[in-house]
Amino acid sequence: MKYVGLLLVAVLGALSATDGANILGVFPINGRSHWVVYESLMKALAARGHNVTVITAFPQKSPLANYTDIDVSGTLPSAVNTVGIELVLKYLASVFANQWFIADHQMNICRKTQKLPEVQALLQSGIKFDAVFTEIFGADCDVGYAYHFKAPLLSIMSSSHLPWSYDRVGGPDNPSYIPTIVTRAAGKMNFKERMINTLYYIYFKMAWKYYSEWPANELLKENFGPDTPHINEIVYNTSMVFVNGHFSLDGPRPLVPNMVEIGGIHVKSPRPIPKDILKFIEDSPNGVMFFTFGSLIRISTLPPNVLQMFKDVFAKLPIRVLWKYEEEMPDKPDNVYISKWMPQRDILSHPKVRLFMTHGGLLGIIEAVHSGVPVVGIPFFFDQPRNILKLVQQGSGIILDYETLTNDILYNAITTIVNNNSYAINANKLAKRFKDRPLNATETAVYWTEYVIRHKGAKHLRTAAVGMPWWKYYLVDVIGFILLIIFVVLYLIYFVLKAIYKKLFKKTVPPKKKEKKN
Repeated sequence: MKYVGLLLVAVLGALSATDGANILGVFPINGRSHWVVYESLMKALAARGHNVTVITAFPQKSPLANYTDIDVSGTLPSAVNTVGIELVLKYLASVFANQWFIADHQMNICRKTQKLPEVQALLQSGIKFDAVFTEIFGADCDVGYAYHFKAPLLSIMSSSHLPWSYDRVGGPDNPSYIPTIVTRAAGKMNFKERMINTLYYIYFKMAWKYYSEWPANELLKENFGPDTPHINEIVYNTSMVFVNGHFSLDGPRPLVPNMVEIGGIHVKSPRPIPKDILKFIEDSPNGVMFFTFGSLIRISTLPPNVLQMFKDVFAKLPIRVLWKYEEEMPDKPDNVYISKWMPQRDILSHPKVRLFMTHGGLLGIIEAVHSGVPVVGIPFFFDQPRNILKLVQQGSGIILDYETLTNDILYNAITTIVNNNSYAINANKLAKRFKDRPLNATETAVYWTEYVIRHKGAKHLRTAAVGMPWWKYYLVDVIGFILLIIFVVLYLIYFVLKAIYKKLFKKTVPPKKKEKKN
C-alpha cells in the first residue's frame, strides 16, 4: 500500500499539471554535498509550477507543492560525517584509486535503488515525463530512466567540469590548455604540468571505459531490458549538461551551447545565525576564522599530534576560531568555539569573518568566493587541490600540504591573510566577478531546462562532434591523406628530377679499343 500511495501522488501530480512539465530527477546519491546542488534546481523547477518527482536519499522534511519524493535513503547509509582520515589518505587521496572508488560506489547505488519496489512502481506507472535529470559522477548507470520514459536527458554535476562530461556533448577538452579536475595547475601550464595533465586526460578516458561505461552498460540491460541500446546511444543523446562552475573561478574555456555553467546554484540568501555562534562572532575584537573539513571528513579522526597542532596554533592567534568538530574537546583554547554542525553559508556571510580554513570542497569554496572571504586550504583528494589553487592564482587564498604541515607553516599562513589586506581585496574582486551575470545560477538552470522542454530535447544544440570516432575528431584520416599526397608529390618530383638529371648529365663512356694480336 505504501508504494501504491506514493505512486498515486506522483500520478495525480502529473495529471494535474497544466502548463507545467512533468520532470523526473534521479539523484539517489547519499552524499549531501552532491544533493544540495541537485535539490536547489529541483525545488526551483517545482516553484515554477512544474510537477517534479525525485528519486532521492534526502527526502523533504515537510511536503512541498508540486514536488514528490521517492525515498531511497534506506538503501545506503548517509555519508555525512562518516569518513575517517585513514580512508581519505589510503584510498581517496590517490587519483587512480579514487576513480575506481567513485565508479564502484555509484554502481552499487544503481544496483540497489533500481530494483526497489517504489522505483519499480514508478517505472511501471506509465507516467509521461517531459525531462529526466541524472547526475554525472562515477557512472552513467541511471540514464536508463531517460530511455525508459522516452524523455530528453539532462545531466548535472555537483563539481566543476569532469573529464568524462565533454564527450557526451562534443565539447572541446584539449589538455594543452584545459586542466583536468585533478591537475594541480591553474592558468597557463608549463611543460611539466601539460605532461601530467595529458597523462591524466588519457587515464580518465581509459578508466571511464573500464570502471564505468562497460559495467553500467551491462546493468542497464539487466534492469531496463535486453533491448536497451548501448549506453553511449543514450548518453550521446544528452540534451543539456549543467556544470557547477563559473569561468570567473575555473578560468575561461570553450563550451558548446548545451553545456551551461551554473556555479553557485546552491548558494541561498543568508539566514539568521544561531544566537550562541552569533554572539561569539560579534564579541570578537579582531574577527574570526571559520574552520571545517566539510560534511564528509570527520576532523576528530585526525591523528592526536595534528589536532594538538591546530589547538596550539589557534591559541596564539589574534582572532577567534569557529571550529566544526564532532566530539568534546576538554583542552579547547579559550578563543575557540566548537560545534558538531555550523551553518557554513550564513557564517561566511558575516562581515567579521576574516578567513575560511577548509579542505577545499567545491561548495565551501564557492560560498567563500560568493561572500568575498579569503581561504587557507588544506586539500586531501580529487578536485580539492585545484579548487584552492584557483584562489591562489587570483590572490585570495593560500594552499598548504597536509603531509608537511607544521605549527609555523600553519600559523604563518593564517596570520599572513589576517595581516595582509590584499587577500581580502582580491577576494572581494573575485566575488564581484563571480556574481556579475545576466541571470543568476538558478534562473539560468531553469531557463535552459524549460528551453529543452519547449524544443522537445533541443537537438539543434548538439554539435557534429557528438559520437564522432577519435580518429575523425582529431583528423587522423585527413592528416594521413594529406601526408600521403605530400609523399606522392615529393616522390614524383624526385622521380622527374632524377630522370632529367640522367638525361642531361649522363656521362658517355668511350668504347674500349680492341687490342691487336701479334
